[in-house]
Amino acid sequence: MKTGQIDSSAGRASRLLNIMRESVSRFLADRCPMMGASIGFYSAFSLAPTLLIVLAIVGWFFGAEVGKGRFFGQVKAIMGADAASAMQSIVEHAHRAQGGGIAAALSGVLLIVGASATFSSLNTALDVVFRAKPTKGIAGVALLVRTRVLSFALLMGLGFLLVVSLVLDAAVQSLGSAIFGNSTLSIVAAVVQSVLGLTVLTVGLSALIKWLPDTRVEIRHAAAGGLVAAVLFTIGRHLFGLYLVHAGTAGAFGAAGSLAVLMMWLYFCAAVFLFGAEVAAAAEDKGRATEARSGPARLKQ
Repeated sequence: MKTGQIDSSAGRASRLLNIMRESVSRFLADRCPMMGASIGFYSAFSLAPTLLIVLAIVGWFFGAEVGKGRFFGQVKAIMGADAASAMQSIVEHAHRAQGGGIAAALSGVLLIVGASATFSSLNTALDVVFRAKPTKGIAGVALLVRTRVLSFALLMGLGFLLVVSLVLDAAVQSLGSAIFGNSTLSIVAAVVQSVLGLTVLTVGLSALIKWLPDTRVEIRHAAAGGLVAAVLFTIGRHLFGLYLVHAGTAGAFGAAGSLAVLMMWLYFCAAVFLFGAEVAAAAEDKGRATEARSGPARLKQ
């Protein structure tokens, strides 16, 4: 029995290793670094409407000023002061650009279309990753409309997940202070906070991998890709912060330093997400290959 368990564990480890190797190969073959740059570019230009919608969702739960403070506090902790400052400036200018009457209605429509642009670019990239076949004609137009509507729905869902994350962070911090105080046991609260944040991030990324491609993706494979992307994101954001501190990138670009840091961060996020999607796609292919091999064997039995 123990020998069988060891063989089973070795087999699973071998499959996971093969999937990771295949993911790296696919990541490079599909030109994901280039697609990540494209997604980062689209994300930068749709950042203003996206932030306005997310802040509206957060503000509905916490109040406008408190919600904005908590959101940008999280952004500063993750991305650094330069990127947070750039985002705040974008939001302030976007607020000043709003009008009234017909202009306000038109602005609202453009807000939704602009906010879904990033998700549409993700949809295109994921179709490449999952080898989805393009649809032409009326069906293609219907698919485009579906993508936009689904993109906005996912944006609202991610905004809600952000609210959940902020609430959990506040709850864990309060409980940690009440139970552990300033003792070394407060590390436990920090660990719980990190695990909860990782869980929320995994759910959000898994939903994007599951629903954005124009093809069917198994939930378990999407969850595997989302988990890998969330872990890499969690590790990478700390390394990214260290890089910014020691490399002095923001200072090297002068007045455009904040924008440069923001663009680097968006590119990093896109690349990590696409790698997670490649993990899900590789797992899908392995699953289909296994079913194809086991099918004839079942028929013989």
